[in-house]
Amino acid sequence: MSELMHVSGLTFRHSDQKRWLKKPEVFALGPIELTVKRGETIAIIGENRAGKSLLAKLLVGAIPADEGEIFLSNVMYNAAKKKSTKSYNSSNDIRMIFQHSSEAMNPGIPVGRILDEPLKLNTELSESERKTLIEDILVKVGLLRDHYYFYRHMLSDGQQQRVAIARAMVLQPKILVADEPFAALDPSVRSQTVNLILKLQKELGLSFIFISHNLGIVRHIADRIIVMDGGQIVETGKTETIFRWPQHEMTKKLILAYQSLVPQQTLATSE
Repeated sequence: MSELMHVSGLTFRHSDQKRWLKKPEVFALGPIELTVKRGETIAIIGENRAGKSLLAKLLVGAIPADEGEIFLSNVMYNAAKKKSTKSYNSSNDIRMIFQHSSEAMNPGIPVGRILDEPLKLNTELSESERKTLIEDILVKVGLLRDHYYFYRHMLSDGQQQRVAIARAMVLQPKILVADEPFAALDPSVRSQTVNLILKLQKELGLSFIFISHNLGIVRHIADRIIVMDGGQIVETGKTETIFRWPQHEMTKKLILAYQSLVPQQTLATSE
């Protein structure tokens, strides 16, 4: 697999305002170094406030970094707040799927218009060309062409999540970043969504970076795992290596917690 993305020195610092009788809280993330290969699935795991979601937002350009560079498709972007010749957050090669798909959908706008907006802003396609592309994307994610006309209240939770995936895919990115995409779904829908992601990856050669507390899903679909603690990457490695021989204390803690919830027979089978 060829290298698609390289992150170098990505750093973010945030300080809350000082309050009465309370010291200001300072959270620093990084410096982060990581690479993503074409067709690879990377899982980012860690406890709450480890910096996982913040890192995801920095990677897609939703939040500017204080320092750092991101190389994407052999183009270098300055990810920091200062102005640069290339605006990283305008890159369409990397898009994000949010955790709560329903909250990201305007209830007064049909699916077609929701998916049409990024195309109108980022392409020169005609209206008919955009409609055809949107209908094709809907089919790819397991929906019907007629869902183009549906509103949010007409869709199940699983269908709303598929619309969220379609919106992330409509500009044909090379990397999809997903922040807890399965957390709000019931087990059967979650399984369908996982299978959909694996199918899309195989068909389109997409790379995935996803954040999840569900280590069962992580073990099932991730090629590589990044473990975060206190805004730092404390361990990284191939999925089975991390599960079988965790090195850092935080990794051991997460794996032990996972093993305590999984029937020992299941663990023995997976070994």
